[in-house]
Amino acid sequence: MLTEKTVLALGADMKNRFLVASGNTLRFGPDINDLNDAQNYEVFKRSISKALKNIKPDIIARDLHPDYFSTQFAKTFVHSPSSVVHRAIQHHHAHMASVMLEHNLEKPVIGVCFDGTGFGSDSNIWGGEFLLVDRKGFKRLAHLKYNKMPGGERAIKEPWRMALGILGKKAIPFIRGVERRQIEAVLSMCEKNINSPLTSSAGRLFDAAAALLGVCTHASYEAEGPIKLESMCRDLTDGSYKFDISKKNGQYIIDPQGIFTGMLKDLKLSKNKKVIAAKFHNSMACIIVNTVKKLSRDTRRKRVALSGGVFQNEFLKKKTIKKLTSSGFRVFTNEKTPVNDLNISLGQYYVLSASGKS
Repeated sequence: MLTEKTVLALGADMKNRFLVASGNTLRFGPDINDLNDAQNYEVFKRSISKALKNIKPDIIARDLHPDYFSTQFAKTFVHSPSSVVHRAIQHHHAHMASVMLEHNLEKPVIGVCFDGTGFGSDSNIWGGEFLLVDRKGFKRLAHLKYNKMPGGERAIKEPWRMALGILGKKAIPFIRGVERRQIEAVLSMCEKNINSPLTSSAGRLFDAAAALLGVCTHASYEAEGPIKLESMCRDLTDGSYKFDISKKNGQYIIDPQGIFTGMLKDLKLSKNKKVIAAKFHNSMACIIVNTVKKLSRDTRRKRVALSGGVFQNEFLKKKTIKKLTSSGFRVFTNEKTPVNDLNISLGQYYVLSASGKS
């Protein structure tokens, strides 16, 4: 369809679905879920072996993350090494490219990618990104301010850690079900920069908000906090919290600190937690709309693409699309493929097809 060569796009690790493109045929592998699970990784390898039966890939596309299992698989995949091209595609570029392929968007678009984790080109953990995107490449125009993620990936399963990473000691009175010694240990980690990588992830902000509202301090399943936070939301208010957008070294940096201090103020006043949850969501929608407006003035672009797992949140997505369209933007998002990491392989393929190396 887009290239005569055979492409094996390996997708992401957390929600894996690879893609084999040969001639005019695109064939997705099964939805395998997390490749960190040994059984899933074996399914991944067997499924690729079956999909490549009688087919020799010319190009192997993988995520930019150096420690992904799919990355390690790509590096050890051997078939005529001198002729197989290996390409690493940045995670959020792939998300945006999947939307562009679905909607046949040829000209650059403003891409908003909100998710949990994606390895950035600066080696930090991205996930709150505003990009100028075309098929061949991207430019990072704005992002959520980096916050500390104490304990690294452990913070995903223990969202209370993110509340401390963002608010420090101010969050302590609102964290339930965590021993004080654990809280002090995490605060010390943040202070001393021990195992506290930086993240711009929007997903981690939802985790922190859920922990502050007491709906999820320890996640028993993926995205438990954000899911429970969304379930609290109704159109109870149009109110939102303050946040700051500043420009540094040619990029806009969105600081959400004001959102969380506003939440603390409302909690101290014993405001309805459902209203607080709605105001948090409204604030995140306002962040997107206000930032896109600034970027539109700078780039003269009126087309916006939304992708990433955070947009599985229907309350946020619908509110964001409504605000953007009423402001004169044309908004595109994943429709034929999921908005989460299951679209990564499709985006990887689309980037390769225009790279000049396929």
